[in-house]
Amino acid sequence: MTTDTAVADATAAEDGAQPPATPSRSRRRRRQLWIFLAPAVLLNLVWGWYPLATSFVLSFTDARLRGDVTFTGFESYERMINDPLVAQAFRVSIIFAVLSIVLTFVVPILVAILLMEMPRRTMRWMMLLWFLPLSSVGTAILWRYVYNTDYGLLQSIATGLGFDRQPFLNSSDQVLFWLVIPGLVLYGPGLIYLATLQSVPTSYYEAAEIEGAGFWRKIWTISLPRMRPVILMMLMFAVIGNLQQFEWPMLMTDGGPGGASRTAVMYVYDILNQLRYADATALSILLFALIMLVVAVMRFAIREDPDAPPRRSLRELVTRKGDH
Repeated sequence: MTTDTAVADATAAEDGAQPPATPSRSRRRRRQLWIFLAPAVLLNLVWGWYPLATSFVLSFTDARLRGDVTFTGFESYERMINDPLVAQAFRVSIIFAVLSIVLTFVVPILVAILLMEMPRRTMRWMMLLWFLPLSSVGTAILWRYVYNTDYGLLQSIATGLGFDRQPFLNSSDQVLFWLVIPGLVLYGPGLIYLATLQSVPTSYYEAAEIEGAGFWRKIWTISLPRMRPVILMMLMFAVIGNLQQFEWPMLMTDGGPGGASRTAVMYVYDILNQLRYADATALSILLFALIMLVVAVMRFAIREDPDAPPRRSLRELVTRKGDH
């Protein structure tokens, strides 16, 4: 280290600032960063991008377990696009995702806001009851009994109130609705929303109260804007997860009645059981493309940071470039 560098480091230490970075220190810091990032990068490459790239390549072949693999072009995609069951499966996945988000996504947000208004002791007990770990398989079996048309709980309630016997999961028109309803009880990312609300400075609410803002006004102008980045992130995860829904319809209905609850991933599973690997990978790539399109639209159309300036439209960007 030279005398000038030592003097600069000592001066910076006296001022409470970080010493200027030297080339050797910068290289050492980069090496440390890559050492810590390497496991995550390797894991993502091995279990994420490599299977995706392999699936993309296999979708253009007659993939098989034994024998030579030959290039077939877009034959698998043509079969999938012309298969009426594929259109039905995608329609079911989209309807299931829309119903699930519309009926279940807002509830955890409202519950989290209301929990913050409760006394601390009550809030802890409510959180304990809300976030009990539940087995998806056990829960599905329980709800199958609840929906049973002969001796189920809901059937007993419906007939007791004087209604006709309900088909529930046996109706192709109602099955998706009844599959989504348990999400009102089971869907609970509220802990994330509670953590977000607890990070909002109380001075915001105190200033709003001084200005005369009521409960709902504080929610609309303070709570929801501060929660917007987390809400949008959870909304994106909900869209991705619901479009890939598999285990819940599989355990509850096995895709019935008549394929009315067979999602796209369930149809991929059915095709794999028929040893049609190329068709299954082609259908998976189509589902991946749909999900990426939805995510890209959401990322472009929705502003996450409430304090960020509004994004310029494509027309404004083109006009500004032409002016220059």
